[in-house]
Amino acid sequence: MGEQIRLIHTADTHIGYKQYHSDIRRHDFLKAFESIINDAIGMDIDAVIHAGDLFDSRNPTLEDILHTIQILSRLKAAGIPFLAIVGNHESKQNTQWLDLFQSMEVAIRLGSEPYILNNCAIYGIDSIPKPKIAGFDYSVFTKPPENINHVFLVMHQLVTPFPFGEWDSEVLISSMPFPIEAILLGDYHKYEKTKVGNTWLTYPGSTERNSASEKETRGYNLITVSDKGIDIGRRNLNTRDFRYVNVDLKADSDTYRDIFNTIKENQIRDTVVFLEITGDTASDISYNQIEDFILKEGAVACRINDRRISGYEDEEERPEINFADPDLAVKEEIEKMGLTKGGLLLDEIIRDLTIPKSNIDNVTEEAFRKLLDEMDFSKLPDHVSKGDEIKKEEIPEEVKGALPTEIQESPNPAPVPKKSKIETSIPGSDRKDKKQIEKKPRQYNLGDYL
Repeated sequence: MGEQIRLIHTADTHIGYKQYHSDIRRHDFLKAFESIINDAIGMDIDAVIHAGDLFDSRNPTLEDILHTIQILSRLKAAGIPFLAIVGNHESKQNTQWLDLFQSMEVAIRLGSEPYILNNCAIYGIDSIPKPKIAGFDYSVFTKPPENINHVFLVMHQLVTPFPFGEWDSEVLISSMPFPIEAILLGDYHKYEKTKVGNTWLTYPGSTERNSASEKETRGYNLITVSDKGIDIGRRNLNTRDFRYVNVDLKADSDTYRDIFNTIKENQIRDTVVFLEITGDTASDISYNQIEDFILKEGAVACRINDRRISGYEDEEERPEINFADPDLAVKEEIEKMGLTKGGLLLDEIIRDLTIPKSNIDNVTEEAFRKLLDEMDFSKLPDHVSKGDEIKKEEIPEEVKGALPTEIQESPNPAPVPKKSKIETSIPGSDRKDKKQIEKKPRQYNLGDYL
């Protein structure tokens, strides 16, 4: 019987995420990653495989970069390789943070060439946008050596048959130039494991809760490889508690007394609190006053969801808005200002009374991230990015709206700036505002020199 190989499979550590504007939460995400590395060293694991989104942002702070390097250096000192791919959150246009870590010999970036670990070959595919999935070139992969018994592929994608799947796993498996025993995935924050034909597919889930909906215990996969095949187990992580509190207001009760007493009945110290308010709609309350009370009781952060305002189970239950509504009148006036649809989206978020002020930054960032992800930049002619002249007829209809008016109307438009920031429109809107491209301001950070 051959020697066993043990691997840790993790993903979506999102280091640097200052969740709910809390520096304590930012530290929690780093601590969760460090816990995995401590486990790897303590169990003398053969390799740690990270399936993308090591960082939450493509521009992490220098502090988070240095802490990550320190943690990976301890793993290297223990003789355990850190094998990883690039996720969508951290992906940069050219050189990646993972390339920096590889140059420092504290990480290895997986790709089309196999990384050989005993009798295992491990490949990787960095996160790619949805529009490019159909045209993915599977022929780039180099076949593993003859003596390899186990082949793994590491990806950061949403695949079928899991929820929100964008990449057909059956097409993926059949298109690979050699058999794959397991696909180790990232991007979906919930633990999943299934088999498609003879190939295992598994998500380890995120290592910290990125939202209130991630109620399950966080953890990572522990994979054992032997002559009998592979066994995919799981180990839990000890992460900060999320506490869910519901207050049902009665018409004849003391509103604040009921809310504060309910909060006190729950052990909220050192937790993240999600307060849901239901019941009597006539009671006016101050969200700031309630949030201050929760934090004084020792919670790390809190979010308030007043379902009396936002909690309609069915779209048909939502109250109709008539033309006497002042919010509608304001919206019409704002539309007359000729703002881009991205600007209109920001305006709607800021004026939405159901969004607490402390959460506006997070909601805005997520909305614009989705907006940019939905844009297909691949349809521009190849030479556009090089700043060459383009002709009007070369511009695809889907992209014309993203160009300035002078480029759309000119028969020989001026070159498009090489570095630009594209402002987009609200998805699903029927307005026909011109989108704008403006010069991206120079930002000096470590990423510019990689």
